[in-house]
Amino acid sequence: MGARTNYTIVTTDNPAQNINVYAHWDGEEGPSILWGAVKAAKPRWNDTSYALHIILDELMRDCRDSETGCGVYVGETITHEEEYTYKKIDLTNQTVQYGHLIMSFDDFLSKLSIEVM
Repeated sequence: MGARTNYTIVTTDNPAQNINVYAHWDGEEGPSILWGAVKAAKPRWNDTSYALHIILDELMRDCRDSETGCGVYVGETITHEEEYTYKKIDLTNQTVQYGHLIMSFDDFLSKLSIEVM
């Protein structure tokens, strides 16, 4: 079955334009992968196209040279196959949502561990 998880990236106010990454094997590592993607993009937080490029590169690092393992789609987030906590990076508001918690990029990066949230 894998360890499927999804990441939503918001670049506009229109949910139909959300960019979604699904990964078949990130599951348990999803929170740390999310943290690493936000951190890697920090120098470009104010430049959506570059931040998006860096975030996508980080989120898909493990499947980069494979034709399977992860994918990308545009549109409203599909969560019916989500096996782990919902994760969203909002580049328009510079926030991260992890489950029901929403925090600024800086606050998210200040967490030593997702488990402390």
